Amino acid sequence: MKHLSSDELDILRHFFPQGVVAFDLETTGLSPLVDRIIEISGIKVTQDGFETFDKLIQPGIPIPPFTTEIHNITDEMVADAPKIDSVIPEFVDFIAGFPLIAHNAKFDVGFIVFDMLQNKLNLPAAKVYCSCALSRKVFTEFPNHKLATLVEKLDIKLENHHRALDDAKACLHVFTKALHTYFEQKKNTKILNSAFLFEMNSFDENAELDIPRQIKGLEPLVASQEMIDIKYKGGSMKGKFRPVRPISLLPMPDGLILYAHCLVSNLYKSFAVKKIAEYKTLSTQEQIEREKLLNN
Repeated sequence: MKHLSSDELDILRHFFPQGVVAFDLETTGLSPLVDRIIEISGIKVTQDGFETFDKLIQPGIPIPPFTTEIHNITDEMVADAPKIDSVIPEFVDFIAGFPLIAHNAKFDVGFIVFDMLQNKLNLPAAKVYCSCALSRKVFTEFPNHKLATLVEKLDIKLENHHRALDDAKACLHVFTKALHTYFEQKKNTKILNSAFLFEMNSFDENAELDIPRQIKGLEPLVASQEMIDIKYKGGSMKGKFRPVRPISLLPMPDGLILYAHCLVSNLYKSFAVKKIAEYKTLSTQEQIEREKLLNN
């Protein structure tokens, strides 16, 4: 990575003296339980230099046109690519237990962990850090912390946004620039705690990855991000229906979560799937009324 400055490289090796891997995925959608990985890329930085991993993957299902519009990966491009069961062991060997960095990392790691568990692979003791979380802590003046916004604000070159290798490079630049900015101002290393999410091996390798029978119908609704009402066994509306727009079903260390936009609080929240007692779909008119509520 010839464009990684000496200051960035120094600060990265200061915080991660043994090495670190920045990675990114392209997928058919946002939920590893129903969607598939179609590209994995990573950049490993050690004291010895850089190493890259970059592979397209045959997902075994058609790539939805709306996702192709984002990443420009077509069914034809992956037709002869290897499948995930042969690629995921190679990627695990590549990361070799090094700390991992990704942008909105819980989504990417959710896919990796899901496929590792499906293929009976041991989860490494790799710490996971999120460049988006770090950016929110350091660059508080920015309007948002999407990768496209950050590369513009931080003057980072990004040629092919939404292709995994280019996004992994951009993620690494964002992370190192945030570390350097904070360290220059505060002269301490505690900022890394703000970016830490969890260790990969904190996931239960015997975790139940299936959706409970009573809410099995959530899967297609998550795929379409159709607004629904859920009855949750906790929180300020315990036992009552609350309107949400589901975004993703993700494996997390404590079990499956439904990541959704809560219309009551207007916040993005994680709901433990095991605590969702019931859900109901909305009529077309109710959908329209909820959309109006969101836009007001």
